[in-house]
Amino acid sequence: MRIALIADLHLSDVENTPQEETLDWALEELRRLQPDAAAWLGDITACGAPDAATRFCEKLQLLPFPSLIVPGNSDIRTPGTAPLLRRFLCNYPRGLQVGDVRLVGVDTADDRISAGERERLARIAGGEDVLLFSHQPAKYLDEESRMFLQTWIAAREKDGHHVLLWASGHRHVYEQGDFEGVPTVSLRALDPDKCIRGSAQILIFDTVTGLSGIEEICYTRGMPESWSDTERAELADALGITCYNRSKAERDMPFAIENGVRHLEWRSIGEGELALLERWRKSGGKTFSLHLPSLGFDTDVLHAEKFRASAQDAVRAEANMVTVHPPHLSTALMQSGSNAFEVLADAMAEALLPVARAGIDILVENNHTSPGTKRDILKLPYGCTPMDILGWRNALRERLGADSCHLRLDVGHARNNMPLSQEYPIGKWYAQIGPLANAYHLHQTVFSKEDKKMHNHHPITGWHNGFVSFDGFLWAWHAGVLHHGPVILEIREGEGAPATWLRLQKLLRGE
Repeated sequence: MRIALIADLHLSDVENTPQEETLDWALEELRRLQPDAAAWLGDITACGAPDAATRFCEKLQLLPFPSLIVPGNSDIRTPGTAPLLRRFLCNYPRGLQVGDVRLVGVDTADDRISAGERERLARIAGGEDVLLFSHQPAKYLDEESRMFLQTWIAAREKDGHHVLLWASGHRHVYEQGDFEGVPTVSLRALDPDKCIRGSAQILIFDTVTGLSGIEEICYTRGMPESWSDTERAELADALGITCYNRSKAERDMPFAIENGVRHLEWRSIGEGELALLERWRKSGGKTFSLHLPSLGFDTDVLHAEKFRASAQDAVRAEANMVTVHPPHLSTALMQSGSNAFEVLADAMAEALLPVARAGIDILVENNHTSPGTKRDILKLPYGCTPMDILGWRNALRERLGADSCHLRLDVGHARNNMPLSQEYPIGKWYAQIGPLANAYHLHQTVFSKEDKKMHNHHPITGWHNGFVSFDGFLWAWHAGVLHHGPVILEIREGEGAPATWLRLQKLLRGE
């Protein structure tokens, strides 16, 4: 028997996303491969949206073979829909008989196997070999659940039948292992924004050859290796770097001039640095952007003079773009029409008036939450959702003119945005904001084992070598979901932006 294995799709409630694309790709591949059955190993949805689950199941019904589904932790993330999603995604409660094997799914979405789930598994009749499927692998289950599975597996072995495989998802990385003598495999995510150490993946497991003969099919349709030379060259030309003050003159600017970096961003303009900027322009520099400081509020506007001075620097430097953040205050304080919202919008617009008159594009960039942010709608920081940055852009447009302001999408900020990154995953940002964005920030987000927090602005070492996989960005860029514009590598940590720029140039050349 040949069984297809797929995990961690994270489908959202909007359709024009990388996740929808890889689902459609997977279904096309499954129709081509014609396995005897498929097993979908949880996290079908990003946060339990019923319409996403319904859309998924409707597409699955078009396959000419059966599919077993188990729920994952993201499917039960929204309390109001969790019971519905659990019932919807727990199909074949007695297992799915395929030839001489039985496919058995187990609900581990809570990092455990509940008493009711154990009773259900105990009632599944023996008499054939089993393939076991869950979302969580053994290491994420509690001790009681692991002991139950050990006993359950031993009982089947005692009857002369075997558990041929335990397949799971959740970890987003492809690894093989062993649990009490049972071969195990964890799958790379089908979600192209979260797959680790490789592109989105389908596995084909053959009960005759076992793990040694497992077949791996990887998503390549939206990847640069399938692009034309012209398309790869366009993205390579769009890559730029952020120069930080501590390394601007010594490393970043000499690098940009010598290597023909076309797009450049500064955080400030120091005394005598306009001459350095002019040297870069003469070397072929195309787009210069200045990232303005943030405004605050405490009964009145904070940091207004610093913001105004930076805006004047942008005019003096003849910038092409400036980047502004919505004030990073609570949503309660920043509700549209509130006193703080109106006062801050007036202050920012007044300072930006010379910028708008100079024809410099004003880009509103998304904020991200702080580590440990709780999901309290009014206490959540403003500027962390697509609606927020569109609202702030619109407020500035009302004051400065309809063509004055656009958007800049920061991919790392969209990822490092818990708990909002569950309801607004990166793919949803691409679909909702990408067509309206004139520029982008890219950087890797890392999880620190020391402080248990995620940190931004780290080097990018590959398309899918870290917390953020850029396969979704590449598909969205190539498919035209993202409006094409400068892609600034906003790298502050480690080796800095120049090394990442060189690395991505080589990847786009296929080196």
